[in-house]
Amino acid sequence: MVKKLIKSSIQTLRVLKESGVTDNLTKFPVNRFEIKESKRRANTPKSLDNIEVMNVKTEKQLSKITTIEELKTYIQNFKGCPLHKEATNAVFSDGNQNSKIMLIGEAPGHDEDIEGKPFVGRSGKLLDKMLNAINLDRGKVYIANIIPWRPPANRKPTEEEINICLPLIYKHIELINPKVLLLLGSTSTYALLKDKTPITKIRGKWFKLNINGKYIQAMPTFHPAFLLRQQKQKKYVWEDLQNVRDSINS
Repeated sequence: MVKKLIKSSIQTLRVLKESGVTDNLTKFPVNRFEIKESKRRANTPKSLDNIEVMNVKTEKQLSKITTIEELKTYIQNFKGCPLHKEATNAVFSDGNQNSKIMLIGEAPGHDEDIEGKPFVGRSGKLLDKMLNAINLDRGKVYIANIIPWRPPANRKPTEEEINICLPLIYKHIELINPKVLLLLGSTSTYALLKDKTPITKIRGKWFKLNINGKYIQAMPTFHPAFLLRQQKQKKYVWEDLQNVRDSINS
């Protein structure tokens, strides 16, 4: 008897499906907007409140760090950002720790992830040429990224990932204590300035950043990866680099 009822129900459902029926009516109305909203909340990343709580803990741990080597070890063992799970290496930095100029990029790419150094791919080679053009090189500047781990498929870091990593880059800047920061690209610019003005309008301008209680001059400019696609924009970065170089001698 039960088998016959099940078979009959299945047949009825098939007929309804073939007739184009998509929903089964109930005695009570269903708020489908509420269903969509609950699904959206379930797929939403960690709230800013949760990140702030996590960052307070991170900042407390970072307050005990006094050297670049200690910070490097801390970041290599940091598990707060999910990106570390798929990355080959935590890409920390390159260049001269005593430099007055600190360059900050977005996040590692494929080549950087393999070698464990920032800007070693095509954009890195272009960056080297740009530095050489104003009589600088990696031995005279210091280079780091907002995000130490490569995002999958070289995608842009999410705002959640950026916020999680902000205490790390703040501490990094504090320890290097540069005279000027050169922010390479829109991601590093927004992360530190919190200004959504397009990079085309904001580049080349000076900003005063409060980094853990100390003010540092910062200038946004185009990312080398952008210049590989937009060759005509190189002249503007040339101007920005000259301004940064000259600022440390003033």
